[in-house]
Amino acid sequence: MADPLRVLLVGSRILPYRHNGDKNFWLDVLQRLPAKGVDATVLSITIDDDVPGSDLPIRYLRPIPVYLEGGDTRFNADHRFLTGTNNYSSKTLSLGRILRKVRELCRELRPDVVHFVDNYGPATVVAREALGSTRLAISAPTYDPNRFLYDTFLRMSFRSFDAIVPFSEAYGQRLCELGFEPRRIHVIRWGVDTDRFAPATPEERASARRALGVDEDTFLVIWTGFIQQTGERDLAFTLRTAEHALREDSGRITFAICFKGEHFRDEFRRYERAGLRVFRRPEEFRAARAAADLLHSSIVEPNSTAAPPLVWVESLALGIPISTTPVLGGQEAVVPGESGFAARTPEESARQILELASDPGRLKRLREGARRVAVERFSVDRSVDEHVELWSRMAVGEFAPHRVG
Repeated sequence: MADPLRVLLVGSRILPYRHNGDKNFWLDVLQRLPAKGVDATVLSITIDDDVPGSDLPIRYLRPIPVYLEGGDTRFNADHRFLTGTNNYSSKTLSLGRILRKVRELCRELRPDVVHFVDNYGPATVVAREALGSTRLAISAPTYDPNRFLYDTFLRMSFRSFDAIVPFSEAYGQRLCELGFEPRRIHVIRWGVDTDRFAPATPEERASARRALGVDEDTFLVIWTGFIQQTGERDLAFTLRTAEHALREDSGRITFAICFKGEHFRDEFRRYERAGLRVFRRPEEFRAARAAADLLHSSIVEPNSTAAPPLVWVESLALGIPISTTPVLGGQEAVVPGESGFAARTPEESARQILELASDPGRLKRLREGARRVAVERFSVDRSVDEHVELWSRMAVGEFAPHRVG
């Protein structure tokens, strides 16, 4: 029997349970790897104090929090511990601790590949020196150049890695434009379990609408809260879209603004009005998603490249089409006329939503198309197979360790 492929995954908050963040994908991956002949261990960089016990191969390391003036304003006071670690100052300060632990685990486990699922910033340029000839890969979910010297820091962040894994073709192309060798770039989309994420039955949909107090014939639009590439500007875009749509037709449309617990603040209640509801509890979000006709999720930063976000992929798998803004990479999930549409302004977005609400046949086609795009492009099983193929090629020496020069 051949020896198993040994892989060490390194990333922030990879936890042995499902939560509101984007690490459910890596939990799905971890659970599938043994059947693929992969012996995987996770080093989870987490400040969580209460991680439940699990038989999954996860080790834990606490990062060093840095509480910057202002910090990430998307997090509320109860989740200040996330604000302290959700910044590159914390990641840079923690990197020495992380690399020492990775080196220790490499001596213990002798992995064929170490795969970083998060970018720990430009200081990662020292990873090659710290880890010697270990074959290194890194995930590259999003490109969001809204800070000074972003491209320079990105080049430094990836220089030590033999393989760079962008989550969209658009990001892969952008990395080539930034001067990365094409042989190091391997696009692998992340994905969801399309069996677990399946369209709601008519009974489930009706039950969810009753729980929310939404009439069966109401066109329900949901916004899913802050995700990696979104912030207050994107929320404002959605609120303006709702204002325009409700001004035109307040009787048939309801907007459900769903915040994650770590982002909700009492002041958000002020957004509520006839046709616009604000929710904060996970069960309310799950009900809204089961009942939804459309996901509205704008990314207004014009220079961004979308992953696309995992919540988009989950919604597509549930048969929920998406309304977004034109963003590079977004069309890989939001295929115009098939799984959703894009609009540049709140006025245009509202008009398209109203048109869809008045066309049940088109809505049915978009729901079917959304599900089809998820199954064909964003299956977690496909993503796992492609990661295993990449790691296997790295393990047999198809990638010479990339030297920083």
